[in-house]
Amino acid sequence: MHAHLLLALLPMMPIAAEALELTGRYGYAGEWAVTATLATAEPAASKRKRDFAGPVTLKHLALCGPGEVAEKSGTLNLQRDGRRYAAILVIGEESCAVTGTLSEDGVAFADCGKAGKIPLRLWLK
Repeated sequence: MHAHLLLALLPMMPIAAEALELTGRYGYAGEWAVTATLATAEPAASKRKRDFAGPVTLKHLALCGPGEVAEKSGTLNLQRDGRRYAAILVIGEESCAVTGTLSEDGVAFADCGKAGKIPLRLWLK
């Protein structure tokens, strides 16, 4: 009896939101370690194409010079279609647009306006 009640209530239970855990490298020498845990931004229109958003942290892997910070934080909005992605990375006043492949070997170039095109590699953790 309890099993039938559970099966009847199952469609009414909330479904856990899918999280996307990313890691990567940012910068000309890959000097910034990137970590992000992104949540589903909205219900998926298709099974392949999904929107994610959340906080991102960049940690400097080398020695910091005068006036430099060892860690930066911001947001990452990412639309994923299989392994391909399009994203907007916002760190402070800087906003970068990038498209690429979620792969440790795939280098994309984030267009960061006045700062230029900066190499970015992102992959699933």
